[in-house]
Amino acid sequence: MSAPHLPTARSFSVGDAMVLLALSSMWGLSFMFIELALRQLSPLWVVAGRTTVGGLTLLALLLLRRGRLPARLKLWGHLLVLGTVNNAVPWTAIAWAQQSLPSGVTALLMAIVPTSTLVVSALVGLERITRARLVGLILALGGVGAIVAGDLDQPGRLLAVLAVVTATLLYAIAAVYARTYVSGTTKPLTLATGQVLSAAAIAVPFALAVDGLPPALTSLTATSVASIVLLGSLGTGLAFFAFYTLIERVGATNATMTTYLIPLVALLAGAIFLNERFGLPALLGGALIVLGVWLAQRGTRGTSRPRPVDADDPAGVVN
Repeated sequence: MSAPHLPTARSFSVGDAMVLLALSSMWGLSFMFIELALRQLSPLWVVAGRTTVGGLTLLALLLLRRGRLPARLKLWGHLLVLGTVNNAVPWTAIAWAQQSLPSGVTALLMAIVPTSTLVVSALVGLERITRARLVGLILALGGVGAIVAGDLDQPGRLLAVLAVVTATLLYAIAAVYARTYVSGTTKPLTLATGQVLSAAAIAVPFALAVDGLPPALTSLTATSVASIVLLGSLGTGLAFFAFYTLIERVGATNATMTTYLIPLVALLAGAIFLNERFGLPALLGGALIVLGVWLAQRGTRGTSRPRPVDADDPAGVVN
């Protein structure tokens, strides 16, 4: 999805650092917004609301920048696949899991997205597993194991962990699919808008079919309504825009620093606003995941075969 040859700046200005912090905050706070919305809405309706608000936010940004939605039917078909695999299904899995998992723990587990992407890319021949990457993968998996170890006596929590890990694998599959079929076809914001709108076109009818009509707005608390609006407009809409802006300014590799900041934001928000408490297994597991992702990403240079996942891929966004 290219805006012709994107710059690959390697240093951050003060403005770039502010965009990075804002992006990490929007994605990190998304887990708290999901938790709050789940108090009155089902996971399916949380996703339906998120994709609808997010899609409309992206559409507004696209029109303000004088952009247009994709015109080719074939491209819309690919965006429908991505909207399903990268948005509707994993976001539903995450929302379902957060009925059992604290928001901060969910964010820690989601930090393995880069390692999941590496595994899927290696399986299809797009990446190589070097020694450093293998060590990183093992550490990240060990981190997931440490988090699970604290919940062995709670089968529901184990299923929730599996749901989140499955979501990371879906993100990874979507990233490879985007790289193969969508990357380079048009501008990133155009594709992101089409993808999230496609996700809404899937999520809303599915929520209606499974859960029936959502609660009336008048029956929802201000907290629930605000959570959906903020989840969609910030965590899904403006976050996509900030992500691509950051890539254009500092390069795709530097933009992935959000991987390390998102769990920190989510943990702090969960502790401060949701009164979540995290045991030693969760904190140790989170540290191992972050260390593993860092090691796996260190070995990126020179190991890609056709080319790495880059700024032009609409998929692979962590939340």
